[in-house]
Amino acid sequence: MRLLSMFQERESRDELGIGGIRDAIADQLFPGTSTIQTRLRYVFFVPWTFSELDAKSIGGAEFPSAARQAESRLLGVLIKNEPSTTYGVIGREAGSTLKRMPSSVYWAALGSWGLRSFDGSLQQYFAQADTRRAIRKARRRGEDGDEHDGDSSGRAWHPQAMALRPPSFPADASLSLTRVEAEFLLDRWRHAHPRSLLTWLALDLTKRNEVPEAPRIWEHPRFGDFPMDTRDLIDHARRFDVLIRGAALLYNLQLAELDGREELASEYGTELEDWVAQDVEQCQAWRLSNFWPRVIGQGHTISGETRLFVEQWRALATNAAAGIATSAPARRLIEFRERRLKQARSRFANRAALSQWGGRAGLEPLKYRWPTASTFLQDWHAGWRRS
Repeated sequence: MRLLSMFQERESRDELGIGGIRDAIADQLFPGTSTIQTRLRYVFFVPWTFSELDAKSIGGAEFPSAARQAESRLLGVLIKNEPSTTYGVIGREAGSTLKRMPSSVYWAALGSWGLRSFDGSLQQYFAQADTRRAIRKARRRGEDGDEHDGDSSGRAWHPQAMALRPPSFPADASLSLTRVEAEFLLDRWRHAHPRSLLTWLALDLTKRNEVPEAPRIWEHPRFGDFPMDTRDLIDHARRFDVLIRGAALLYNLQLAELDGREELASEYGTELEDWVAQDVEQCQAWRLSNFWPRVIGQGHTISGETRLFVEQWRALATNAAAGIATSAPARRLIEFRERRLKQARSRFANRAALSQWGGRAGLEPLKYRWPTASTFLQDWHAGWRRS
């Protein structure tokens, strides 16, 4: 399963360099989320674990290894307390070989949602353990009356999150959120991201007995009730997904031809014809002049080259239409873009890189982190409904 997961990850990479646009949209809809997050309650596990290490006065040199050991102990508890069929225990399969610990996976969310007041990286947090210890000692002696941002257990983490720590943690740790924790998170979301769709959906769920399901966010049953500005952004996201799928299909068609895989090339030719017949029309009336202001300046780099690529591909795809599979300008655009991004690792130039192509590069639909947000909302709603 791990080998299969690695294979799938390679094939879902950002082959054409549009990740900045995708993430700019996702951050507005579901701030603090990432595709490698699993369950919501980890945003409490990390502060509770690290504050305990601070309380033990672990020094900066020892903090990274102590943190890993503490998170590994938490993993063992979760494996024991959660059924093997339960989704979302980070490291259940990897065990001691786990590379990215939960603290790394959730660090950005903790800052984005306001559970973390320490304004720095995870590595900086580790390194400043001695500073936090010195400040705590000074406060106890009454020698330090100044305020310090991001220090000690009362400053690095939201005090209310610390107050929610169960006395028996981590021995009784589970992935199930409590009602009080759900209330606290809703307060954090409303304060930090009042206009996000994550906050709107959580507020909407306070009035519902079940969480509506949808494979894509624009297929959500409540879509018509979303705020108008949010619906507009999601419409842009949907059209962008359609547009980039056509580029990915042509990219794979070209690779199949280059690799001499005639049957696969024929299949991609058919898929591209279907895309032209069924989907490309959605991009014809799409005004990129309205799209760019929604994604530029949202915390992600979207270069002029990326904008030019999107604009040129849209013009070629909507004008060439039925002939896009054989369009020389379109093929040159795709090849130039991939060569520009990958340099010596370009599949058009590097036979070894082409041999590693699994046959469906970059064709994973753009979901804008909706699967992660959906799982979080399921967890949140279950906690909200607990007495």
